[in-house]
Amino acid sequence: MLEPMTYEELRAYVPKDFMTFMSEGLTPVQAASRLIDEYEIQTDDYEDVSWLFTVLLAELGVSYHCLSEEVKAEALGIIDNGKLIEAWKQDGVSESELELRSGYLEEVKGKLLNYGS
Repeated sequence: MLEPMTYEELRAYVPKDFMTFMSEGLTPVQAASRLIDEYEIQTDDYEDVSWLFTVLLAELGVSYHCLSEEVKAEALGIIDNGKLIEAWKQDGVSESELELRSGYLEEVKGKLLNYGS
């Protein structure tokens, strides 16, 4: 099994892959669909990273005006239920890093709540 993807890797790779798919001629909606397919199939620890992946996908959806209601609702649920923060705590993430990550989640939540208004 490959090493699990880290928070930092996901934050770097998901937007980069999205841009790569768009540079290949895909629309933002098609690029988002391809991201989902690629990460579900090729990521050994997808279940472990799916929550953060969904939040990143929602953020890309806002940025590129292709956010589906399903992804928006799922991302808001992930942010609001606090399980992602709890998982990071269990992984031993430091308090200062938890604050940064929590701030990121709140920033994305604000973007999602203001999307389309």
